[in-house]
Amino acid sequence: MMANKQEATKRPNASAVTEHITEKDYDSPHLATSAQVQHNLGHQHLWTSIIGDIILGQAEDTNSLSRDPHQPPREPIPLLSGYPPHRVYTHPDEQLYMLENGIREDDLKPERMFVVPTTQGQPWTLRHMAAVFDRLPEFKQKAEEHDQSVNPTSMQLGAESLDPEKAEKLALYYDKKEKARLTKEWGAQRCLLAMVDKGMGGDGTVAYYVVHEGEVKPRQN
Repeated sequence: MMANKQEATKRPNASAVTEHITEKDYDSPHLATSAQVQHNLGHQHLWTSIIGDIILGQAEDTNSLSRDPHQPPREPIPLLSGYPPHRVYTHPDEQLYMLENGIREDDLKPERMFVVPTTQGQPWTLRHMAAVFDRLPEFKQKAEEHDQSVNPTSMQLGAESLDPEKAEKLALYYDKKEKARLTKEWGAQRCLLAMVDKGMGGDGTVAYYVVHEGEVKPRQN
């Protein structure tokens, strides 16, 4: 009887997410949240080639919200990036261009997306997001260096597999996209804000929000 009672009160096994965070041996709640979001992206949303970095370092006093509002936040802000199986967001003007030229999403190369892990109720200000966008070009460069050894475009059909007309349309599209990136015609920088429900009774659900730098053109239905 005693053995059965001990069996009944035996501590349950840790979840896959808990084991993942434990393996990382993070001593910061920000980094633990980052590990949880990374696990969610890879196992629930099937992202690939996920990498991470810290875009702002840890200071001795992390209570940056009481500091000068013109100064960047001091607490560590982790940033993740990877390739979602499908596009997360397409600018309305880019979408119109694709429709007019008969280009489908399946015709395009995978697009790396950037994610900022946060928790519900975590203090977050515009200067936090401004700090993210300020450092995003640097992190993009690191991601490009990472992709030199891991080629995600191998998942797509090569140009030799396309008919000449479609190949020409795609070449014009990528040329247009590069020009639009410089002129911000198809929008400025953007990323995903991942918010983990860790509050009282929270079940660890992760919600994702698209965040843009600057004004966003409204989408017409």
